[in-house]
Parts: sequence; C-alpha cells; structure tokens
Amino acid sequence: MTGRLEGKVALVSAAANGIGRAIARRFAAEGAALWINDVAADALAAVVDELRAGGATVEGVAGDGSDSSFVDAWVAGAVERHGRVDVLSNNIGVSRSGLIAEISDDDWHFQQRLTLDTVFFATRAVLPHMVAAGGGSIVSMSSGAGIGGQWNLGGYAAAKAGVINLMETVATEYGPHGVRANAVTPGPTETAPLRAYLEEQPGGIEAHVRDLDLRRLSRAEEVASTVLWLASDEASNVTGICVRSNIRAASSRPT
Repeated sequence: MTGRLEGKVALVSAAANGIGRAIARRFAAEGAALWINDVAADALAAVVDELRAGGATVEGVAGDGSDSSFVDAWVAGAVERHGRVDVLSNNIGVSRSGLIAEISDDDWHFQQRLTLDTVFFATRAVLPHMVAAGGGSIVSMSSGAGIGGQWNLGGYAAAKAGVINLMETVATEYGPHGVRANAVTPGPTETAPLRAYLEEQPGGIEAHVRDLDLRRLSRAEEVASTVLWLASDEASNVTGICVRSNIRAASSRPT
C-alpha cells in the first residue's frame, strides 16, 4: 500500500538521524507533508534536501525540543504553512547510566528534560490544533526500559515510563475529540552510535542481544513501519496502547 498519509501534515522530532530519520523518510514516501526538527542543524538540512529530491514537501526547523518556546513556534509554523497538524511523532530521548543512589541531580533532570519534557511540550502544543480539526494521531517513542524498569538506567527508565503514561492520559482526555495517542518501545535499534557503543562492550553485540525477544537488534525501518501504522487511518480505532517490540525480557538481570 502507498499513500497512507496522503493529504496529512506530519511533525517529526529528532528527524536528523536514526529512528526519527527513518520515520521522516517513511512518512514522506507515504505522501505526508512534513515539518521536522532536530538540534543538529546540518544533519537536519541534509535530510530535508534528500526528501525534497525525492519529491516530498518538507520543511526543517533546527532547534532544541526541550525548549517549550521553540516547540510552540515550531508547531505554530506548521499550522501557519499548512493550516493543520494531523500527525505528531515524538522521538527525542537520551540516557545516562547510573544506579539510582548514584544519579546526580544534573543527570536526573537532563534525562527528564530531554526524554519526557520534549514529548509533553510537543504534545501540548499540537493538541488544540488537532481538536480544532476534529482529530489527529500522536505517536511517542518509549523504551523497554520504561516497562518494568532497567538496571543502571533508572533515570531514563522513569522518563520513558512517563512517556507511556502521558500517551495513555492523552488518549483518555482527548479521545472524545478524535485524537489518538500511542507509544512504541522499539527495542535496542541498530543505529551507528549504538553499534559503535556495543562493539566496545564485553561480548559485543552478540552478548547484548542474547536476552532480546528476537535475539537481534531492531532496525530503524522496522520501527518506522510501526509508527506509520499507528499514525495512519489503518489504526483509526487504536489509542492508549504501547506497542512492545523486541525488548529485553523483564526477568533479565545482570549477573
């Protein structure tokens, strides 16, 4: 099938690399008019050029997704240009390792700000426009760490659990207005930074994927397909869920 987002306006955050970039590419291939952002201006511009060369309607706005003023302006720009917002894909998130008793105030707040605040700011900004238009779809990237906790990643896990709960709350509050809100846990995904990191760890990638459901890393394109389904009218009655994908088993603990 093609054209599943034809005529829709889609906002994608963290679109310069990894999962966000894969989502932007998939949305463009399915006919969406794109309004994307990332803090990495040069990489974002390269994605915009690539998608435009393929015939997509796309605008990139560089800025900090944890700055609510920037996010409000980013969303307002999309509405000014296109008159509406149909889809929001939230993808910003960062982790810093540390046991709970060892997490500094800075590390805790940094992870909450980049991983949870970013989702809240963008979601809050699009909701009035989606309500006015009679509906929309919000898909936010969570993590297996947000389901059952994660050893040595407690700050990140707490923020990602918050993402799931936030989407459930939006689904409850705004479902009567036609707005759907869902989360995705992609599992460890084969991006260049993750691969480089895992290759330096004891046992490498093989040791890391041993306890994953599929015994392999997810691919960014696979995650994008899940997000596309939730964003499209094919999932028109799906809201308030978290799609669990290839995450580490809850029973897995380091020895």
